[in-house]
Amino acid sequence: MGVNKHLEHLEDLILLEGKRGGEKAIEALKSVAKTLSGAGGPSVKITTKWDGAPAIVCGIDPADGKFFVGTKSVFAQNPKVCKTQSDVQKFYDGVLASKLSYCLRYLPSVVDKGVLQGDLLFTNDKATKNIDGKTYITFRPNTITYAAEQNSEIGREIGSASMGIVFHTSYSGTSLSNLQASFGVPLSAFNKTPQVWATTASFQDVGNVAALNGAERKQFENTLRMTEGSLKKTGVLLNKIHTGGKALQLDTEFKKYFNSFFRGGKNMPPVNVSYVAFMKHLGNEYNKAISKNKTLEAQANKAFKYVEAIDFITANEQEMKMIIATYMNLINSKNILVNKMNQVASLRTFVETGDGYKVTNPEGYVAISGGEAVKLIDRLEFSNLNFNVPKNWG
Repeated sequence: MGVNKHLEHLEDLILLEGKRGGEKAIEALKSVAKTLSGAGGPSVKITTKWDGAPAIVCGIDPADGKFFVGTKSVFAQNPKVCKTQSDVQKFYDGVLASKLSYCLRYLPSVVDKGVLQGDLLFTNDKATKNIDGKTYITFRPNTITYAAEQNSEIGREIGSASMGIVFHTSYSGTSLSNLQASFGVPLSAFNKTPQVWATTASFQDVGNVAALNGAERKQFENTLRMTEGSLKKTGVLLNKIHTGGKALQLDTEFKKYFNSFFRGGKNMPPVNVSYVAFMKHLGNEYNKAISKNKTLEAQANKAFKYVEAIDFITANEQEMKMIIATYMNLINSKNILVNKMNQVASLRTFVETGDGYKVTNPEGYVAISGGEAVKLIDRLEFSNLNFNVPKNWG
């Protein structure tokens, strides 16, 4: 695996990779369920997604043995690698430069071997807040506010630290240009110091809290069977909209349609209603595209493509409905597991509102198997927040 730049949502695999994507998503869900229940099965790693920012890459440059720090720009064609404070000022400015300056000052004693990637949690932006009658040490790196009770062990550690970071990816290679990523960072990969509250994103189910009980396992298996059934009924159409969809762009339009519900924080309507609503969405998108064309010929060509798309959809109505059903069933299966994993948390999580703080769940999780990784996120909750809550860093 190359560098870790972007992860896809599990349910989006059917739009990105067709039927094989659906099969991969189902296998990932089965592996996660087995892991949570202690039933063994295929090897899968689970990491917790922290809502940190920015991404930080740091460690020992294999070329010269010197410590460096940077953002994902370390992997750019013209890499921005900071080994001195002068480098920080050269490549970055503003809030980002300030945060990288902290990293360059405090992380050399934490990461003294290898190369790690993580998400910055706090520097000098911690706060003490009273929430629901309790005093917390809080930090909000992005959308979610994390909180530890002030007098708890973890609260005291965070309170006295100068910065915080969570590591999720390690790298190996002979130079920064050929690094290969490995998801999951063991605690042994970095050092603990009083100045840095460092943790690993690897999911740790202390006390077996996230294990599915009998009723939950039955619910999960029933939902997954529905997913397998609807995926089978998509026939060859799922592959057609994926591999042959450049003219119609139905895979892209499905993704935009589904995202509109996450953005609005609304549940998707039943399959038959969604089928009709998708065609309405498609009409609106084509109308926008037609209005942007200046010539009658270009407008006519775009209108013809719309008619072509509607003809294709109506000629394959049942399979189109099964694509929608598979997407929804994947979400339902995934959320059963996400809800269980949410019960394991070292910190409280809140979202800041105009009236104070509202309890929310962690951002989500990543499942890694066979060198591939996908996001497991309750998108109705977190993606809605991510779309609509202002970010908290420059």
